[in-house]
Amino acid sequence: MILSIVLGLNPKEGDSPSTNGPPNESTIRKAYFRLANKYHPDKNPTGRDMFERVNKAYEFLCAASRIQQGPNEFNIYLLLKTQSILYRRYKTLLAEYKYAGYPLLIRILETEAKNDQLFSAGNTTKATALLPIAIELLYYTLDCSELNCEELRRENGLEILTQVFRRCSSVITKSSKPDDFIVAVCQYSALCYSVAGHFEKSRDLFVDPDKLQCVLKELCHCLNYTHLKYLCSCVCKAAMSLCSIDVRLRDLLHRHGLFVYAGRGLFNYDYTLDESGIADPSNKQYVDNQLAYDYLQTVAALLPENPPALMAAQTFLTPYIVSQLPDRAVLKLLNSNQEQPYLVWDNSCRQELIDKMDETRDYLVKNDYKLDTDRFGNPSEFRYSAHKNELIIGEIFVRVYNLQPTTVLKDPKKFSLDLIDFLGTSSQYINTLMSMQIQQEQQKKTNDEKKSLEVLQQEKQEHISQALEALKNVIRNNVGTETLCIGHFKLLFSLLRMENVGRLQQYALELILHLSGSNECVNDISQVNVIVYLLLALRSSIANQETTLEILNALSSNGKIVKDIVESGGLLYLLDIFSNGQNSNLREQAANVLSKLMNDRLHGPRIRLQLIKYLPNLVIDAMRESCETSIQLFETTHENPELIWNDHTREMTCERIGKQLNEFYVQQRVAPTETKWSIDDSYQLLGDDEETQRIQQNELVVAGVYVRLLIANPGWVVRRPKEFLTELLSRWTVHSKQPEQLLMSHTDEFEMLTQCLIQLLHAQPTLCEHLPSIGFLPSIVQALECKANDAIVASAIKILFALCKSDVCKQTFSTKCPQIISGFKQAMQTRRDHLGLMAECLHDLFRTPAPATPDEFIKEALRCQLIEHILTLLDQSLADVEKPGSCKAHLVDSCKLMAESLVYGEQVSRILQSSTVWNDYKDQRHDLFIQTSSHMQALTGGSTGPQIAGYLTSSVSTTTAGKQNMTVPPPLMDN
Repeated sequence: MILSIVLGLNPKEGDSPSTNGPPNESTIRKAYFRLANKYHPDKNPTGRDMFERVNKAYEFLCAASRIQQGPNEFNIYLLLKTQSILYRRYKTLLAEYKYAGYPLLIRILETEAKNDQLFSAGNTTKATALLPIAIELLYYTLDCSELNCEELRRENGLEILTQVFRRCSSVITKSSKPDDFIVAVCQYSALCYSVAGHFEKSRDLFVDPDKLQCVLKELCHCLNYTHLKYLCSCVCKAAMSLCSIDVRLRDLLHRHGLFVYAGRGLFNYDYTLDESGIADPSNKQYVDNQLAYDYLQTVAALLPENPPALMAAQTFLTPYIVSQLPDRAVLKLLNSNQEQPYLVWDNSCRQELIDKMDETRDYLVKNDYKLDTDRFGNPSEFRYSAHKNELIIGEIFVRVYNLQPTTVLKDPKKFSLDLIDFLGTSSQYINTLMSMQIQQEQQKKTNDEKKSLEVLQQEKQEHISQALEALKNVIRNNVGTETLCIGHFKLLFSLLRMENVGRLQQYALELILHLSGSNECVNDISQVNVIVYLLLALRSSIANQETTLEILNALSSNGKIVKDIVESGGLLYLLDIFSNGQNSNLREQAANVLSKLMNDRLHGPRIRLQLIKYLPNLVIDAMRESCETSIQLFETTHENPELIWNDHTREMTCERIGKQLNEFYVQQRVAPTETKWSIDDSYQLLGDDEETQRIQQNELVVAGVYVRLLIANPGWVVRRPKEFLTELLSRWTVHSKQPEQLLMSHTDEFEMLTQCLIQLLHAQPTLCEHLPSIGFLPSIVQALECKANDAIVASAIKILFALCKSDVCKQTFSTKCPQIISGFKQAMQTRRDHLGLMAECLHDLFRTPAPATPDEFIKEALRCQLIEHILTLLDQSLADVEKPGSCKAHLVDSCKLMAESLVYGEQVSRILQSSTVWNDYKDQRHDLFIQTSSHMQALTGGSTGPQIAGYLTSSVSTTTAGKQNMTVPPPLMDN
């Protein structure tokens, strides 16, 4: 009372409504200000003592006033705030201690939760309100140690916290501000739940519908208020904590619409701010960016082992975005326009997703936050307009991948298999489409029907074409993936039958071309009998003939495929391009494929025999050496020893090949695998052509060489001399063994064979070395003794004359045919007109070089008394012999050579010395009588020797029998 008087508080003057009660704080404060102003030392130098007494009285009265009113709320606030600061700053130091104040803290929460005046204006605006600081302290203690969280759970603190949280979250509105009382309560409540989510027993409470499951709905409810950014961030942390471990909570949160709210929050992100490096918490966009990242992490935490949420995420965010979660770079992808193989994302996609999330958010608010998870995110219920026409296979936009084929794929093998599976599932459609094509051709349909059918087909065809192109690109850019196509070549080749879809055929061919570079793929192709579709494409897809020919060229390295090509009529298709084609490059490619087919070890010889039934032998052989040359040969007119080819035969050949192919193609197109191609061994394309028949009747042809023209062109060197020589000798041998009457009917032919043989051996002397190996020498020698027809003897003499110039032949005669000596002796009697040739032959034989010796010849000469016969001839004038001097000179030299033999020389000498004729010749030299080339020039018609061989490709030539050497072969082509 005294202190009241000091402050001038007379009961009669007090403001208290009760005259006996103590003055209230407001009255005390007013009295204090009045007296302090009066006695302050600055205003009243003598009032210091009174001023100090007034201060002491004011402090005492205020303290007494508070004590008299019960617990001091301000002090409690200070205690809670102090503890909160300590636990926030010294978390590590306090982590090992259990917080002991939970009973009192829970009591505060419980009291506040039941307070009817909790949301009154005086309480919510009071700076020292206990509820926010109590929950803040609760969060920091929980975050400090897991022991505290378990203690709080045992004290049922989470249930009390939930009561407060539910009461506060229910009154948040769009007008609530970040610093509002209720917002602060919800923020720290959410943070408390984020800590509780780390503990299994606490999570069990959130799953229990009778315990804390209601919290999940309230958390989603708080996310409606996007303007309260920190609150949303706290809720995201709580959701991430609850979802991170427990699949049950992930499912429950998804059912309450967490994905909807988190997904909607991804689009307030500005990637330019992050790229600029600004990290200022006061920057609103920076806060939005951080919150967007919280939403992103929340979505990522919601998806594991949660099929409904994963389905929704893949539907709305695309599988690629989901696979990148929770990488922060995903936010940039979602907030910018992208067109890459894994993602097509533009403004329309963003807007459609935002609209969908807003619509679903409104639905959740109206339906107590219950999401229809069966329909939400179902791909059949939602698809972006930008994706509606896109073909998506294996999470890849196929159209975009084809535009960016070098993109590095995460799993190229899986993508390849997905593409093949797609083509496989489309095979039924392909078969149906091909049936429709056939029906269209067989039935007349109206334009409207055709148009509607085209509209239905167009999109599917486009997708199949895209898939083929993508498969080609992925195999081209990823080594090793081509083997994945093994086992699927029937499908790939069947696409070639899509004649009305040129682009599809093109991509299928390009894919097969790339696969043909793999030996494993080629081997698999050879097992499935699909080459026929490739051949049909040569006819149905003219624009892709070059690609098709490249494929055939690559596949021709496999013997089984070579056989399939022939059986499927491939030779006919290739011959048509070669003969009737207008593009020189395609014709060369066709010739190149034919050449490769002929080079096959197993089937090549038969293929060559089949081809020469259609084209001249010379043209076929030219393909192996130069495709360009073979075309030049085909296109120009020729008449030379190896080719008679004119405009008429060329036109007939082109016409008949084209006609044959047209007829065969019509049959094969209906039944591709059943239709086979074959020709008789006796077949000739122009066999019934009058011009061709005339040539065949008038010309003697041996191994593709016109003998008449070769005789007329003695300088022409044939391309296959050994083959030609073998066939020529074979024909000659057959004629030489014929009966006389039959031979007389073929006299001209036999003489042509003889003359041709002589000219050939003279033009190409090296061929003589080939003769011993083919076994015709004994037959020629035997012909010397022919008694039935002296024409055969004369022919044999002329041939042996040429052979005796060869050391190899002379050595062979010495070892295998020494009877040639007796043959010559007998021939001297039957064909005296050829005595000069035989004399020169004997002279050559007795000069046989090492390692052989003429001893066998000399032995045979002694046996058949050749020496005596020679001496008889020397004693004659030989007037009936051409050049008798030369003839005698050779005979004399032959005798001298025999006399020089170490083995039989004495016997020969005795015979010679016993002859009186020999004395006239033994000491004379006869070199001047020997004329080396006279006989050969007579036999060959004056040919001066071999000339250069080659194809007649530079000009048109005509050669007749009466004009020799009119045609000289041009130089060899440099190929």
